[in-house]
Amino acid sequence: MKKLSKVLLAVAAVACCVSAGAAKPKFPFVDSAPFDTIIDGQKVALYTIQKGKVAAQITNYGGFVVSLFSPDKNGEYANLVTHNNNIKQYLTYNMGMVGPALGRYANRIANGKFTLDGVEYNITKNSGQHTLHGGAKGFDHTVWTVLKAKKNKLVMMCVLPDGLDGFPGTLTTILTYSITKDGGLQISYEATTDKATVVNLSNHTYFNLDGAGNGDIMDHELYINAAFITETDRSNIPTGDLGMVEGSPYDFQKPVRIGDRQYSPAPPQPGQGGGRGGRGGFGGFGQVPEGMVRNYDNNFCLIHEQQGKVEKVATLYSPKSGRFMEVWNNHPGLQVYTGARTAIALESQMYPDSPNHEYFPSTTLRPGEKYQHTVIYKLSVK
Repeated sequence: MKKLSKVLLAVAAVACCVSAGAAKPKFPFVDSAPFDTIIDGQKVALYTIQKGKVAAQITNYGGFVVSLFSPDKNGEYANLVTHNNNIKQYLTYNMGMVGPALGRYANRIANGKFTLDGVEYNITKNSGQHTLHGGAKGFDHTVWTVLKAKKNKLVMMCVLPDGLDGFPGTLTTILTYSITKDGGLQISYEATTDKATVVNLSNHTYFNLDGAGNGDIMDHELYINAAFITETDRSNIPTGDLGMVEGSPYDFQKPVRIGDRQYSPAPPQPGQGGGRGGRGGFGGFGQVPEGMVRNYDNNFCLIHEQQGKVEKVATLYSPKSGRFMEVWNNHPGLQVYTGARTAIALESQMYPDSPNHEYFPSTTLRPGEKYQHTVIYKLSVK
C-alpha cells in the first residue's frame, strides 16, 4: 500500500511539472539582431525584461519601448505597442507613433521660450513656432548608457549638457524599466541638475490591447480620474484655463467606449470621393457630430489623494481581447492622444507649457533637488 502511494505521488509530481512547463509563456519577441549597432561610439542593443506573464523589450537608443507582451483572455500573446523592427527606422523617428523616453521637457513649450529666475531662455522650435518633447535632440535621439541589465530590470543613464537646445543646466537622468510582480511595466525617472532648469519627463508609448496593428482602439473603454483638462488654443498650447470635463466629450470619470466620444466615420465608398479621409486618416471627416471630438490630444488634470504618491489614475479595457490595463503614477497630468485611432498614448507628465503659467504645478528643478517620476502600466485580464 505504501509503495502504491509513492507511485501515485510520483505520477502527480510529474503531471504537475508537465502542466507547469506547458504554461510557460511563449513571447513572440521582436528579433534583437537588427538593433545591434554602434551609434556615436556607443553600443546600441535591444534588451528584454521579463517577469511571470509580462515581458518588454527596450532599446537604449532613445529609450524606446519596442514591445510589451501579456496574455489575452484565451492565453494568447501579442505585442501591445506600436513599434519598428530595426534600429534604422528608429533613427529617423520624428514624433511618430512609437514609444521613446521624453525629456528634458515632454509636451509643448509655447513660442520656444520661457523665463526662469528673471532670465529668458530661447529654445529650439521643432513644432511650428513651439517646442515639443525637448527640442531637436532630447532623450529620444540620445544613446543611453546601460548601467544594469537584469532579467526583470533595465537601468540606463543619460546626460544632457548645459545649453543643449537652449535649456539651462546639465541634466543627469537615471531611467529604470522594470516588470513588477503584479504584471506591470514600470518606468521610473530620477534626475538632477547643476543649474536651475525646467524638467518634465515622460514616455510616448502607444497601446492597442488587441495587439499592435490589430484594428483600432475605438471599442476600448477608457477611465480617467480627472475632473478638468488644460484648455488649449488651435496650436494645442494651454491658455492657462482649466475646463471642466463633466457632461463633455472629455468626461471619462466612468469607463466609456472611446468610439462613443471620438468621431470615426466609415471609409468613403467608391465614387464618393473623400481624398485622404476614412477611419485611419485626418481628412474627409466633414462635420463632427455634436458631443464628439475629432480626436484626443489633451492633458487631463489628474486627481491624487496624496500629492507625489503613486496612485491609480486611469484604466483601459478591450472587450475583444479581455486585456485590462491600469495606469498608476505620481504626476498631476496625463496626456491622452488618439490621433491615428489605431492606438492610444497615455503619457504621464507634468502640465504642458508649465514654465509659462505660474498657477500650473511647477516644473523647476534646482541644484541639490531630485526630480522623481514613476508610471506603471499594469496588465491583467477580466
